[in-house]
Amino acid sequence: MARGIERRTPPRRTDARKASTVGHAATAWERISSMLSKGDVSELLEVYTADALYLEPYNPPHRGNLLIQAYLKDWLGGKEDIAVEAKRVIESEDGTDLGVEWTISYTAAGRRWNDLPRASFFAFDDDGRVVYHRDYT
Repeated sequence: MARGIERRTPPRRTDARKASTVGHAATAWERISSMLSKGDVSELLEVYTADALYLEPYNPPHRGNLLIQAYLKDWLGGKEDIAVEAKRVIESEDGTDLGVEWTISYTAAGRRWNDLPRASFFAFDDDGRVVYHRDYT
């Protein structure tokens, strides 16, 4: 730590509703990354709301957990030996927002793709389900 600089962690909110969501965002990321690694997004409907919005470069917006699930299922098709690794996970103090820097590796069409960098940003509702997801490649 640089001389003369002190870093302090702000206290977490303690009201019951907020306290119940702290840590949930990171848990949601663990579920999402596990689904991607397995190539199976069947549990996605439990993690995303019915009107969730998914955005990424090069594609139109996807609105709704069913459309997001169909898109990701299609995107994962043909990919094998998938590995997802989180490099940095940053959760907001109140547990309603999450940023993740991560990589994905997989084999597709006989070629291995390693450590492709990604960044994802999420917003969660009061029940801890994803309402907004933006990916960057």
